[in-house]
Amino acid sequence: MRLISRGDLTVPNTLTVIRILMAAWAARLFMAGGAGELATMLCIIASILDYFDGWYARKFRQFTKLGAHLDPFADKVLIAVIFISISLTLRWMWFSLFVGVMLFREIVITIYRFSVRRKSGTFVPASRLGKIKTTMQCLVGNSILFYIHIYPGHLPHEGWLIFSAMMITLFITVDSGLRYILPSCSDGKKRSVIERLLQWIFGIRAREV
Repeated sequence: MRLISRGDLTVPNTLTVIRILMAAWAARLFMAGGAGELATMLCIIASILDYFDGWYARKFRQFTKLGAHLDPFADKVLIAVIFISISLTLRWMWFSLFVGVMLFREIVITIYRFSVRRKSGTFVPASRLGKIKTTMQCLVGNSILFYIHIYPGHLPHEGWLIFSAMMITLFITVDSGLRYILPSCSDGKKRSVIERLLQWIFGIRAREV
């Protein structure tokens, strides 16, 4: 039985593999030191390719089972490389703690998806909030990398802006994971805390109107 069929050789899957290789290359450059600019650019380009391969798959309907599993894996590899490298550079205790919680969330949800897949054979796709989470992580992480390694090219002296951005990112990251773990709503749908709050707010407005 072949793990990869000819139908899996699509443009989106090829781009996803390229993203994984770019993230691995960036990780090696960060570990070696002295090539932070190139490593940062690799991470930024890989993040852009993440959007492009999703767009291409939707545009030309090139969806595969391999891609459904490979794309989230590529996202997690890239996010881990970005934030671990920043954590090792800044050496801020609170930042490392935030990153630890973010990575723990990714591990827990990956195990959850694998467990559901194994028990019921049902694939758990990424939610809309999960996609927002990944986009937020890439924007914040790449922005910090750009600041440190490209412009202005030095460690930030005041971390209040980074702290604020990381707080928002951490909240969305954790909440997007709670969506899978929290009990279903009364209508049987899975919702995160943010989604439940928005439903409650707009539900009240609808009743008032």
